[in-house]
Amino acid sequence: MQVPLQLQPAGSSRAPTGGSTGWFYRFLLATLVFLASVQGQTPSAEFSGMWTATEGNGSAMRGMWLAQISKSGPNAASGSWSLVSEGGQVVLEGTWSARNTSQNFEGSWSARAGNGRSLSGTWNAALGDFKGKTFKEMLSLTMEKQIGGAWRSGRYEGHWWLEGSRKKRGP
Repeated sequence: MQVPLQLQPAGSSRAPTGGSTGWFYRFLLATLVFLASVQGQTPSAEFSGMWTATEGNGSAMRGMWLAQISKSGPNAASGSWSLVSEGGQVVLEGTWSARNTSQNFEGSWSARAGNGRSLSGTWNAALGDFKGKTFKEMLSLTMEKQIGGAWRSGRYEGHWWLEGSRKKRGP
């Protein structure tokens, strides 16, 4: 499956930025529809934003993410993600889950491509001097600055970065 993506060389500690604003309006509309659908449910903290990832020393991929902190506590979360083409079209969608272990923030992700092929992998966060102790605090940090880490899927691996796009909702 070939997907037209906005490709940029990797090599900096900060993810590339820029691109069309069409994706932003689609993302905003999707977020508003999602928020309307959960209205009236017991609130939990929700976060959303944009992600960028690289594979090896290759090109950058971009997309959107949505997170909901577990109602059972601030050390677990789950959510959805999508890969967006340069033209702002969603070309791949998936889910992810995460937990805070005693030593790290880590999780797994999965998606199903248009051809039916399943994709999955793992990820972990590299937060350096981050003083927070919960996954909720880690996601709150995306509202202030970009955070990142590493991902792996079979023989493929790379880095990822998250940036929050709106204030959290919920307690």
